[in-house]
Amino acid sequence: ALAAAVASAEPLVIYSPQGGERAEWIAEQAAAAGHEIEILNAGGGELFDRLMAEKNNPQADVVFGLVDASMALLKAEGMFQTYVPTWAEGLPDVYKGADGQVHKFWQTPIVLAYNADALNAEDAPQSWLDLTDEAYAGKYVIGSLTWQTTRSYLGGILARFLDENGDVTDEGWDFMRAFYTNGIVVNDGDAKTEAFKSGEAVIDLNWFGGVFRQADAIGYTPGMVDTDGGTPFIAEGIAIMEGTDQLDDAKAFVDWFGSAAFMSAYAAQFGQAPVHPDAIAASPAEVQEKAQ
Repeated sequence: ALAAAVASAEPLVIYSPQGGERAEWIAEQAAAAGHEIEILNAGGGELFDRLMAEKNNPQADVVFGLVDASMALLKAEGMFQTYVPTWAEGLPDVYKGADGQVHKFWQTPIVLAYNADALNAEDAPQSWLDLTDEAYAGKYVIGSLTWQTTRSYLGGILARFLDENGDVTDEGWDFMRAFYTNGIVVNDGDAKTEAFKSGEAVIDLNWFGGVFRQADAIGYTPGMVDTDGGTPFIAEGIAIMEGTDQLDDAKAFVDWFGSAAFMSAYAAQFGQAPVHPDAIAASPAEVQEKAQ
């Protein structure tokens, strides 16, 4: 009877920017653990916009992988269930939702990197604010605004130009215009890849793991800048959608997904750093170093 019930259940619909090989691997691991899921994948910004558009008729049961700002805005719209997962115990407070709706499971810096085969370290920009220099004209790619990585570094840059009321100053908007004028603006991943393959672009504005994935795919040695003024970090959260008709299944999936066992397995597979101390301790040594 249990097998029949599981077989007839609808899969959990999950919205996540984790796509391609990662989505396939997550779905395979979930199925092996008894969770039938269907992942709808798109850029983080695109998914945020879709969730907002579906507010009055939600189609997802669970959302994960969106960054802090997006999850906070969705939560403010009343779109999440309150649920404290089993792995919340021991999770640092900074990664816990105070109201029990959003909990973070992994984190990554947004970094300024470069093709070390084409650009010497001393010639690379030392700060995000250096990118408007003429020396870097046409050498870095600005991704689509549907990508949450792009939104994250743009937000990090503009945060340096806030007045006492929290508004962006004219200097900040002037910088942003110069930043876009100086860069190569693309709308899809293929265009970004082509810019680096051609050798036109040599400076990568990316999330930490994405730097190495791109360098491996194209075939160059990546260099990383320890930027003046700091590096923004993003932490990705998971939440259950208000209105889901599969609440028990959604809770079970969230408990499994954020567990130390799965997070450390994900870390071993993709090199991503989890945030739970137990998951970090069970991860490969190189991932533990990234989590420091």
